[in-house]
Amino acid sequence: MSIHALVLLMIALAIGMLFALLAGSIAFGVARWGGAPVPESINRGSFVAFSIMTLFVALLGALLPLLA
Repeated sequence: MSIHALVLLMIALAIGMLFALLAGSIAFGVARWGGAPVPESINRGSFVAFSIMTLFVALLGALLPLLA
């Protein structure tokens, strides 16, 4: 694997992490807006963030062989 491919992979993972963080923050805000207590809102936001990151890593795992 070349340096270019590794840098591209790290950038893709960073973008996926930022997208998951954004979605988790939105889920936290929606839960708080809906009247949920803070601990439950944190649980909902983290569940969404980790779910999106898992899907993103699975997508990268499926698409990475296509780059080689």
